[in-house]
Amino acid sequence: MNLKLRRSPILTKNMIETVKIKRIIDECDGVKTFVFERNDKSVPKPGQFVMVWVPGVDEIPMSISSYEKNGEWAITIKNIGDCTNSVHDLKVGDFIGVRGPLGNFFKIPQETNKNIILIGGGIGMVPLRFLASELVKLGCKFKIIEGAKVGNEILFVNEFLEYHKEELEFHFCTDDGSYGEKGFATDLFKHLIENKQVNDLKNSIVFTCGPEIMMQKLLHICLEHKIELQASLERIMRCGCGLCGLCVIDPLGLLVCHDGPVFTSAVLKKMGDFGKYKRDFSGKKISI
Repeated sequence: MNLKLRRSPILTKNMIETVKIKRIIDECDGVKTFVFERNDKSVPKPGQFVMVWVPGVDEIPMSISSYEKNGEWAITIKNIGDCTNSVHDLKVGDFIGVRGPLGNFFKIPQETNKNIILIGGGIGMVPLRFLASELVKLGCKFKIIEGAKVGNEILFVNEFLEYHKEELEFHFCTDDGSYGEKGFATDLFKHLIENKQVNDLKNSIVFTCGPEIMMQKLLHICLEHKIELQASLERIMRCGCGLCGLCVIDPLGLLVCHDGPVFTSAVLKKMGDFGKYKRDFSGKKISI
């Protein structure tokens, strides 16, 4: 394990704040959004995450799915394990612990003529939802490509379709063809390139989050066409602040919680583990 020593981040970011759940939104099968307010006046940016603590159960990292100026934060959680199951069992008025925002964030280009494409798969749409809302606020035009295994796993459809008022472009696909095109998000992206629906490739930028195999394929496409890429990675984390080392990526020794979770194509292409290996709770490297 190539693990570099890190300085501790700002103390306040690692203090747990107890927050009350204000609203719960059923997004699709097994996915819920939890809305809460915080006393912490930090303003998160798209791509950042928080550590969510369920007393007596566990603490896990969760991407921020939205933030409003009235102080409302939201996290969108898929029920896949003991801790997420415990969160899904909570009701409006219940409490959870939150610390953050943590990690880096998507860098929105300053150039107004950039071709911006958001490409996500499954629960990976969560940080892209936050990014999309910020791009709309800034008046940026962009495309969204969203993929999922089946139609009832497509996230935020109604919300995204509301953006049509801004003359934005959306493409959906599923593995079985039950919603949108049949196939994978990477195939749909290649199709758009081949049919000249993505123009001026060298002036384009792709933001992505989703299954790492998908993002690895996307990296190869972007490198081939000299397209800038920013990808949000997921790894097991115990601390969220660069201490436990479970999220280290070899051979660079970068930590997803501290150096990420967002990495550029220039860094991703040097990551031997990207799309291939991660670590389990013991620190053992396992195949993705």
